Amino acid sequence: MSIRTATVDGVATIENFKPGFEGQTIPGHCCMAGDRSALVDALRRSLARQSAIDAAWEGGSAAFDRADEWSDVDAVAVVADDAVEAVFAQAEADLEALSPIDLRYDPPVVQGYAQRFYRLRDFGEFHIVDLVLIRRSDPLLFREVELHGRGLTWFDRTGVLVDCHLDATADAAAAAARVGPLRAQFEMMQHLMRKDLRRGRHVDALAFYQAYTMRPLVEALRLLHAPCTRIFGMRYLGRDLPAGVVQRIERLAYVGEAAGLAAAHDEAVSWFRACIDRLSEQGPGAGLDGLT
Repeated sequence: MSIRTATVDGVATIENFKPGFEGQTIPGHCCMAGDRSALVDALRRSLARQSAIDAAWEGGSAAFDRADEWSDVDAVAVVADDAVEAVFAQAEADLEALSPIDLRYDPPVVQGYAQRFYRLRDFGEFHIVDLVLIRRSDPLLFREVELHGRGLTWFDRTGVLVDCHLDATADAAAAAARVGPLRAQFEMMQHLMRKDLRRGRHVDALAFYQAYTMRPLVEALRLLHAPCTRIFGMRYLGRDLPAGVVQRIERLAYVGEAAGLAAAHDEAVSWFRACIDRLSEQGPGAGLDGLT
């Protein structure tokens, strides 16, 4: 087996590895390449030695204590306004020292932060690095505990990292304001699936079912059980909703054939209407008792 090592702040890390040996330790080295912890450590060290960075933390699944062997690495840093490109460049150079970067994706620019994704050749398809840089003069983002968990602080030189919370009153008002439009949109759009199913356009019917039946149903369930999570759609269901509810959603979402779509649609419509009636009568946060 041929192994090439690189050094990050004096720590040797293995760049090339033999498949099947992931996670094993070789004497004299910190860890085998492909190990998520090696990637986290290399990125943390890279950011920590850059003086233009005020603070950095790990978010994503790690912020909810749910990181596992498939989790990517979600890192956020607060940087000097004029240092964004330099920080990205140094981070990329340090990641390259750990393993060649075989793919980089720059999402469309949004106000408030810059973001890049990296896939490293020796770390497989799952351990993607998602690096977000927030300019020092911009508002601090991704710190609301209810939405983003409690980020794992890597360092904080300026004391900027504090846990934030949603404005409960404002969020409750926004959740309540969703109920009327959600009901109206749902009732207006159900014919789209039904008519394309009758036309024999099964792919079109399935697309309408997922977009205009299942997604609004999940939003209604979220509004009842955990209103602040309503923005997450079909993601993080296992984290945010009861297991029995998630199992029923999965059964309705995975329609195996066109013949079963009409029945699944009827059940989903009935479930949504029960949920939206409770929301209209009792408001968001009323709970899912009797609706699972």
